[in-house]
Order: sequence, then C-alpha cells, then structure tokens
Amino acid sequence: MNDKKVVSIIFKQCQEIEERCEGYREAIIELITEILDCERRHRISPTNIQKLINDKCNAAARFLAAKHSHGIDMEEIDS
Repeated sequence: MNDKKVVSIIFKQCQEIEERCEGYREAIIELITEILDCERRHRISPTNIQKLINDKCNAAARFLAAKHSHGIDMEEIDS
C-alpha cells in the first residue's frame, strides 16, 4: 500500500473520532501529521524517532488534558 493511501485512510478514520472536547479531533489530526512528518524526515536522515514521537504525544496529551479538564479555548493554550 502506498503512503498516500495510508495517509488517506488515517485521516478518514480521524474524522470519525469522538469530539471529547472542542478541538480534540483537530489536535489528533495535527499530532498524526507531525508524526508522519517525523517519519518522513527519519527516512532521509536518521534521528531518534522514538524520542521525537514520544515528545509529540506527550505534548498533545498535556494540551488535551488541560483543555478537557478546564474547558479552555485552543487560542488560550496556543498563546
């Protein structure tokens, strides 16, 4: 299966993710986009991909936990 097909399937599935708080689905899509970009760059120039992905996942988890528990708008977290 080619990369474009895989990405298409992933993003289609993301559209079906439950919106647990405002911006949840968009945050997940952004995280997946960042992970795919890390993977692409890793193919070209080997990096510590596991650390990069862990860092991205942890940052997304903190963002979503804060947003979910406090009802914060995405703009407040971004600034």
